[in-house]
Amino acid sequence: KTLVMNASQLTNKGRESFLKPPHSPTQRRRCKSLPTSAERAKLEIARSRSPISQKRVRFADSLGLDLISIKHFDDTDMPEVPDRIIDKFKKARALHLNNFDKSNTSSQSVFMELLFTNPGSLPDFLDRVSAVKVLLESVQADEFSLSGVVRVLNLAFQKKVYLRYTLNNWTTFMDILAFYVPHSSDGLTDKFSFKIITPTSLEVGGTLQFAIKYCVVGGEFWDNNKGNNYRVRRHIFKISPPREWENGWIHFI
Repeated sequence: KTLVMNASQLTNKGRESFLKPPHSPTQRRRCKSLPTSAERAKLEIARSRSPISQKRVRFADSLGLDLISIKHFDDTDMPEVPDRIIDKFKKARALHLNNFDKSNTSSQSVFMELLFTNPGSLPDFLDRVSAVKVLLESVQADEFSLSGVVRVLNLAFQKKVYLRYTLNNWTTFMDILAFYVPHSSDGLTDKFSFKIITPTSLEVGGTLQFAIKYCVVGGEFWDNNKGNNYRVRRHIFKISPPREWENGWIHFI
C-alpha cells in the first residue's frame, strides 16, 4: 500500500513532532538558579572536608571572598608569643650557657660570669652585716651593665657608700658613688644601690674586680669578699637557635 498525504497533513505532522518532546524514561529537571558566593564557599569547604575528595587549590576570589585581609596594629600593641616558644628559647639559652665553649669567640654575644656567690643568699647574711658593718647583698650582670645592692649597718644618719673597681688588677681603679634605696631602712640596716656600664675595654676572658667602701662618722669599713675581692669575668659566645625553629611560625627581628 502506498500512503499518500497532502501538503497540509505533512505540515501539521512536522509541527506536532517539533512541539512534542521525544518520550524519555527520565523526566528533565528544571534548572535551578546559580548559588550565591557565600553558598559556593560553604560547598567548597564541605567538599574539602570530605574524605573522598581530592586535594584542590582554590583562590579566594573564585569563592566570592576577599583576596587580601588587612589588619592595622597600633604602636603600643604587643605581639602575643605562645608560651611554648618562650619556653624553648629559655631552654636553648640555658643549654648553650651550660655547654659554653671558651675557645669559640666568633660571635659578639657577651656573657658576664659572676665568680662568687651573692652573699644575700646565705643564711647568716644579717649576722655578717652586724659583724663587718658593710656587705654586698646581690649583683646582677649582663652585656651592658653591672648593678647591685649593698647592706650597711645603720651607725649614723650621714653615710656614704662607694664601689671601687679595676680592670687591670688594681694598677688603676675608679670609685663610683652608690645611692640610698628609699624606704629600705629597717632600723638596724640600710640599703644602697649602684650601677656601672660594663666597660667595652675589658678583653675576652678579662676580669673586673671590685670592693665596697662604707664611710660613716669619720671611719671606713670595707667589704672585699674576705680579701679575695668580687670578680666578674667577661666571655664571648655564640647562641644558635634550635633547628626546629627554622620552620617556626614566627621570626623575631
